[in-house]
Amino acid sequence: MWDDDELIEIINSCRAVADEALAAIQQDVAVVLNLAAFETAAGVQRSLGLLSADPADLCVRELRARDLLDAFAEALRARGVELDSTAVGSDRVNVEGMEHFLERAKTFRCRIEVDDKFSGSGCLVGPGLVLTAWHVVRRDGPGITENPQPRLTVTLADGNKHEAAIPPYYESPCGDEEWNSIAPSQDADVLDRHDVALLTLRRPAARHLGFVRMPTTAPRATSRAQLWLLDFPAGVDKGLGNGKTWKIPHVTVRLRHDVATEGGSSGGACFNERFEFFGLHQGKYRSGRVDRSGRFVPASLFLADLAVLIAKDISPTELWHLDGQSDQLVIGRDLFVRSIAEASKETTRVRGIRVKRTTLVDGDETGLGFSYRILDELLHRQGGERLAVRVPVGDTVPDLMADVLERVDALGLPVPEPPSPGGVDPVQAAPEAAARDRAARLAAAVNQAAAKLGRTVWFFFEGPSVRMTDTTRLYLEGFVAACLTLPRIRVVVAGLETVQLAGLEFAGPEAAIGEGPTGLVVDFIGEFIRGDVLDCLARAATELTGEVNRAVLESQGDLALQGLRAVNGRYPNPDLGTVVGKLQNYLALLREQGGTDND
Repeated sequence: MWDDDELIEIINSCRAVADEALAAIQQDVAVVLNLAAFETAAGVQRSLGLLSADPADLCVRELRARDLLDAFAEALRARGVELDSTAVGSDRVNVEGMEHFLERAKTFRCRIEVDDKFSGSGCLVGPGLVLTAWHVVRRDGPGITENPQPRLTVTLADGNKHEAAIPPYYESPCGDEEWNSIAPSQDADVLDRHDVALLTLRRPAARHLGFVRMPTTAPRATSRAQLWLLDFPAGVDKGLGNGKTWKIPHVTVRLRHDVATEGGSSGGACFNERFEFFGLHQGKYRSGRVDRSGRFVPASLFLADLAVLIAKDISPTELWHLDGQSDQLVIGRDLFVRSIAEASKETTRVRGIRVKRTTLVDGDETGLGFSYRILDELLHRQGGERLAVRVPVGDTVPDLMADVLERVDALGLPVPEPPSPGGVDPVQAAPEAAARDRAARLAAAVNQAAAKLGRTVWFFFEGPSVRMTDTTRLYLEGFVAACLTLPRIRVVVAGLETVQLAGLEFAGPEAAIGEGPTGLVVDFIGEFIRGDVLDCLARAATELTGEVNRAVLESQGDLALQGLRAVNGRYPNPDLGTVVGKLQNYLALLREQGGTDND
């Protein structure tokens, strides 16, 4: 069934048809009402500062007063105008999509507090990023410098509160009149002002909760489309808002919707019928003297500005610590981090990393084991779609492929053993061809299972360079070779330097630009230099305080290296434990200066 708002929109968008319909329902009237008459009346209203200055709104009011609104609607239908809200799009809901969305929505929505008072709604868009409306995080309006700056706190779905940095990572203020709850009457009123704030949590505390996956291209926010609103009206969880979108007369940079909202709904994320993010709720939309509906900012206005920032949070190309802990510093592993970011792309020639030791020291946690911890940290940041499968390789594993399947199954991705050709059991004594064939079939089965669930599986094979049976070596070589061609599998091979692997070896992600065969980036570990320590400290200082004092930083780095023996400026990796310990007091000072806790 149509409503007044839909008729107002149709009058504004189809003026000629609306005039025809008006004339058709006034056959026996001496003075025929038309849109020109209502435009004149709106001008008078505007000059007196009275009711709505929208001619279409005045027209609908007058037709209702004359009991002609139903006749007008039927006259529009007779001229090919669709009126039912369900006419655009579908009135059916994808149940499976809805269930998946609701399960995720429970975890990525959040509340925003300013100076310990609830202010509005928001949503996680990365492991450490929260998207909300700009006016939600402000005490004062546009153009005013806030001193002191407000204290921003984000309450996540698990109930934990986390401090957000000021100023926002990205911000675009609302219009001057919007600050006073007055909607724009034309696009020029809010030119390049989108009322958006992207907040950075002091630590990526939301890795376990998941986040909104931003579309590559912002969906069109059209009129009469489905809208789902994820908000906290008055700070209360009242469920998912369900409504339709509508155009605002003479405005394209804001739309309205008919979801019932309250104070605190501002900053709530809006999703379309496909459950894609396509805007932020901003406030009420007033028509005349009545708050008739809500107002939202289409994602198409700001999504491109956020894309790079969000991508850096999800797949960072540099990392200075693990899990927010200052005693877990990442020093000298930039190539490994950058290579994971590149391999995480859907389309890339880099299908993983090969970690080779310059000095073979078994049990060195700063080498192979720490590589897995970095991988695990980075995959957690990317959300639940990535699975890390750690597979030890050596003479203690009797059947490497059976072990792979068991570990994949333990992570919730059951993969049955594919039958071998001709019913031959290759486990007993596999010749070279049979072993490689079995490995390839298992890799293909894992890829197929991962694709069905929308997952990507990262295999982390680690082990010594010796003590491996021929069958295990053949399985490993065949499995990795197959994985290089499969879109849902990535591979890290740590150690195992004597194994010959298929594919190209890249010196870095940059070497894999353009068309060509796939392969692994080779990352040599075993030593670090002074510059690696300084890079780590610079990133820490930037994140914790927002600035870098190069002289102090270099002094602290040199103090941490004092007494250690370097050969040609290179220090052995086992010395990293000493360096990390010496840096703790300086890092604690940086946290104190930045007002953050090491929690």
